[in-house]
Amino acid sequence: MTRLTRADRIWRAMARNVDRRMLGLVASQRVLRVLFEVAARTGSAIPPEITPITDRDGALWLRPHGVARDAPVMMYIHGGGFTLGSPRTHAALVAHLARAAGLRAVIPRYRLAPEHPFPAARTDTLAAYMRLVDAGTPPVALGGDSAGGCLALLVAQHARDTGLPLPRAMALIAPVADLSGDIAERFAAAEDEILIPPAWAERIRRAYLPDHDPTDPMISPLKGALTGLPPTMIQAGTGEALAEDARRVVAAMDEATLDLWDGMAHVWHIHAGRAPAADRALAQLGAFLRARVS
Repeated sequence: MTRLTRADRIWRAMARNVDRRMLGLVASQRVLRVLFEVAARTGSAIPPEITPITDRDGALWLRPHGVARDAPVMMYIHGGGFTLGSPRTHAALVAHLARAAGLRAVIPRYRLAPEHPFPAARTDTLAAYMRLVDAGTPPVALGGDSAGGCLALLVAQHARDTGLPLPRAMALIAPVADLSGDIAERFAAAEDEILIPPAWAERIRRAYLPDHDPTDPMISPLKGALTGLPPTMIQAGTGEALAEDARRVVAAMDEATLDLWDGMAHVWHIHAGRAPAADRALAQLGAFLRARVS
């Protein structure tokens, strides 16, 4: 059973009673972006010794205290249903993960739907990976949550298939791995889904994929091969809808570990620095990465 502090329970209640209702009631993804930016920044805390730096491509760089300026790099792709989020919304999450892993980290910016539907996000994250490879610093670790976890899997599959350097390990949080089928029904069937209402799950799929077949392996990683990828740890809430995607990904990979947490909201890690359960989970993911990239 997951140990929860009073702070953890408050954040879980916020996810269930405030965030979930907001996702269901606010139809505009543009409005939700603003709300998410404010909520994510106020609901998390970057370790005080880490100063985020934005580069000319809009990517956010984070270097924990004690990590060398030329240390190996982790590339982390933020989530948000392909329609929300930014490097800044996930800065605290990634800072805590990078500190635990002993790595520098970069969070690339990518274009969001509905203004920029598929393949914009995939194109941009592949380009970010290539920039690191061309600079002589191919990522030793790759991470992502939710939609970002989907993109991380797609980047890894592309690297494997094209002969690019592969990361040594991956850390994923409740990745979206299959956008086919009845998305709303899958979320409605998950009785312990705390955060995401079925209507929003369907709305973001329509925004991201207005004219594309979701069974395309360039959209849904589970429709492509997941063998030949680096060792991976995946965390998710036991009862959330995307836990099933996580189970299927782990079953399809050569070497993967599934770490399920009871009673947690989708990507509870977003409250890094404010919620002890988020910090514990990121410490475990970071330890997994550190053991495989050092």
